[in-house]
Amino acid sequence: MGRLKLIIGGVVVLFVGVIIAGVAILKSTDFNQYKGEITKQAKAATGRDLIIAGDLQLDISLSPKVRVDGVSLSNASWGSRAEMVKLKSFAAEMKLLPLLFGDIHIVELALIEPDILLETDKKGQGNWVMGTAKEAEKSEEESSEGGSAPLPAVNSVRIEKARFTYKDGVKGEETSIVIDTMQATAKDLDDPLNLLFKGSFNNHVIELTGQLGSPEDLMEGEPLDINLALKAAGATFNISGKVAEPAKGKGLNLALSAKSDNIARLAEIAGAKVGKVGPFEMAATLSDGDKSYKLGGLNLKIGSSDISGDVVVNLANKTPHINVDLSSNLLNVKDVTPASEEKAAAKTPAAAVKKEGGKPAKIFPSDPLALDGLKAVNADISYKAKKLVVADFALNNVSKLIKLNGGKLNVKPGFNMGGGSFGGSVDLDGRKLPASLKINLTGKDLGLGNSLKETGVTDLIHGGATQVKLNLSASGKSVAGLMASLKGKTLVNVGDGKIKSDKVNFLGGDLVTGVLEKLMPSANSGEFTPFTCMVVNLDFNKGVTKFERTIAVQTNVMNITSSGQVNLAKETLDVGVKPEPRGDTADLGINAGGLAGMVRLTGPLSSPGVGVDAVGAAKAAMGIGAAVATGGLSLLVSGLTDKAMSDSDPCATALGKKSTAKPATTSKSAPQEKQQAPANPVGGLLKMFGSGN
Repeated sequence: MGRLKLIIGGVVVLFVGVIIAGVAILKSTDFNQYKGEITKQAKAATGRDLIIAGDLQLDISLSPKVRVDGVSLSNASWGSRAEMVKLKSFAAEMKLLPLLFGDIHIVELALIEPDILLETDKKGQGNWVMGTAKEAEKSEEESSEGGSAPLPAVNSVRIEKARFTYKDGVKGEETSIVIDTMQATAKDLDDPLNLLFKGSFNNHVIELTGQLGSPEDLMEGEPLDINLALKAAGATFNISGKVAEPAKGKGLNLALSAKSDNIARLAEIAGAKVGKVGPFEMAATLSDGDKSYKLGGLNLKIGSSDISGDVVVNLANKTPHINVDLSSNLLNVKDVTPASEEKAAAKTPAAAVKKEGGKPAKIFPSDPLALDGLKAVNADISYKAKKLVVADFALNNVSKLIKLNGGKLNVKPGFNMGGGSFGGSVDLDGRKLPASLKINLTGKDLGLGNSLKETGVTDLIHGGATQVKLNLSASGKSVAGLMASLKGKTLVNVGDGKIKSDKVNFLGGDLVTGVLEKLMPSANSGEFTPFTCMVVNLDFNKGVTKFERTIAVQTNVMNITSSGQVNLAKETLDVGVKPEPRGDTADLGINAGGLAGMVRLTGPLSSPGVGVDAVGAAKAAMGIGAAVATGGLSLLVSGLTDKAMSDSDPCATALGKKSTAKPATTSKSAPQEKQQAPANPVGGLLKMFGSGN
């Protein structure tokens, strides 16, 4: 027994002596002599130059420390700068005993002022691709054959004053992330990992705090507890819950929430500037199943609007399937539309459309339809809203069903509006080119004025029950092709009501509006201009509509009709506007009808111009000449003739019904004999001067 103790003691002494001797040798060794070998091996592995400008320092103890300064790795030959990675200092502290058994246990890993550049060339190849393709494949095969090396255990990672830059050579865009400080620490391997990140993304401050499982859980792929909070651009995001299989991204059971006074500020992180949107609140859960992911219990509030429901993405089949079921009590488009975009859209006149090569810009793009997008996913989308507010119009009991299957898109919108209803379907078959489009939509008794009253707007339109029928079809390889082949009927019929006088500009451009206002004195004398009807009744064939008085407006003092042609294939229009006075307003010198015949809208759809109708101008000039020659007698004859030929019911004419045209009458208070035109206008004129019977 005594001899055994002596042997064991000797072995321990020998072992300790070897360790002491080894430590002494290591401490006396100049590791800088190995820098050349390290850089040589790095060159062989990556094809890049590794430069170690500073000294290699090794502090031998039960927790050995390694430190190296001035490290850089060269960039790809086509890169925008010489170095891909620059590092002021790298330090690592490890535990000695695990090293003796082939395990790596890092107490702390520190990176000081790393500057990392990731970029792609114009072909999209990244500078992180090193060596030849064959070398990369060989390395991958060796890695798979030899099995994966055990991951090192890490208690703490610290990064100070880091910069990560990404340059997209294809798009010419640059993104930068600056890390002031980042720490991930755990007291022991089975304790929660505490995270702290403070930095900026594209010059916007970002802060991340929370806990992420434990280092041991991360290394062994055990279920991971998550509790993180992110602050960016005035918004806060929270994620909490568990991931059962983090290595596979499966077993998700996470609660998500977000809050912001103005979510539009988040767009600034991406370099975009938009108006205020918010305040904003969101809550939901994220879970997964067998090849599926679900965003459930979604509860979203933006301003006064709300959206709730579920979104499920199923990846079980070759083509992903998305199922969306959402609803709202109230959704106001203004709540979710940036204010600056609304103003910009409102202030953009048609004449401001850019021209290319001296030619008017096209409205309908000629680019091939992106049908691959329709075939990339299948979807069933359902949305319901008790009230949807669009441009101050209130739509009630809104329902929209969207079905996308194998490239075939079917949309079925429906809603109630001011006591009326709207519904129908839109079908786009994009399985192959040319795509086919069918539109069948019907609106019955849509109350424009009543709809506006629901949102508190009472100073725009009163009344105006509207009928809508759209029955159109088209086929084409682009939007321009669809428009060029458009065929079918469009009808909008607005009933009795009144519109605010200063909103009469719906009748045309500024010049046309000015002419019409002069021809309708009551439009300026009162707050509202009454109208009996407004009709737009157009038939399209191969993208062209030729119409004769199938656009009409009847107000209290004026009948307005329009005739002409719109060519969607050539994107041109030639449309005349003809107002005709009603009642006493017809007793004008050179009547309003003569002036109206001179107003035409012509030119490209992107920037139409207001011109003079040559025929109407000639007619007016002849009338003036005749008036001079006859001493004014022709004016009377012309006025009486226009009265007799005028259409007292232009809306019926526009609808294709037989017009009950009657001579326009003067006011009811006038004596009956003064309302009737004399059979002989010359005799009537003499009678006015007391020279006839």
